[in-house]
Amino acid sequence: MKTRLIYLGVCSLILAGIIHIVIILLIPSLGSKDAAKQIAAKLDTHQFYHIGDGNAFGISTSDPYLKLSVCKFDLTKTAIQIIGNEAKTFWSASVFDETGKIIYSMNDRTAIKNELRVVIVNPIQMADIRQTQPEEIESSILVESQNMKGFVLLRALVPDPSWQTHSDDFLKSAKCMPYNTNIAIVPDA
Repeated sequence: MKTRLIYLGVCSLILAGIIHIVIILLIPSLGSKDAAKQIAAKLDTHQFYHIGDGNAFGISTSDPYLKLSVCKFDLTKTAIQIIGNEAKTFWSASVFDETGKIIYSMNDRTAIKNELRVVIVNPIQMADIRQTQPEEIESSILVESQNMKGFVLLRALVPDPSWQTHSDDFLKSAKCMPYNTNIAIVPDA
C-alpha cells in the first residue's frame, strides 16, 4: 500500500512537470496581448499616439506621474527621425524592436543639449550616413537596428498637476518621421 502511494505521488509529480513545461512552451505562441503585437496591429507608422489612462496597446500606464506616447516605425524604405522640443521636465525615450525587446534607451540627461534628437537606421542606412556625414547628424543620436520594424516609447514626467501642460506640450511636439540623408532634421517649432 505504501509503495502504491509513493508510485502515484511520483507519477503525479512527473505529469504535473510535463504539463507545466508544455504550458510554458506554448505561452509565446498563444500570447497576443503583449504591447509589441498590439502596437503593430493597431497603429500606423511614423506617427506618435498619446496613451491615455487605462491599458492602451498593452502598455501599462499605472504610474500617474508619467505620460506616454508611442510611435511605430519601419526602416525598410527610409531611416526614421524622432525629434521634440526641449522639455522642462524629465523625459525618456526607448526604442524597441518588433518583438518588444529594447534596442536603445535615453533620457533628458543623456541626450545632447537636453533635446530629443534620435535617428534610427538599419545597417545599410548607417553606412550611407557614415559616407555622407550630414551636418545635422552631429546633434542627433544614431541608433542602429538590425530589425526593420519596431516602436519608440516616449515618457514625460508630471511631478504634480502644475507640470501637466509642460509634459503635454513636450509629447505633442514629438515627431516621428522618415529621415533622408538629403533632408535636414526639422528644427524646433
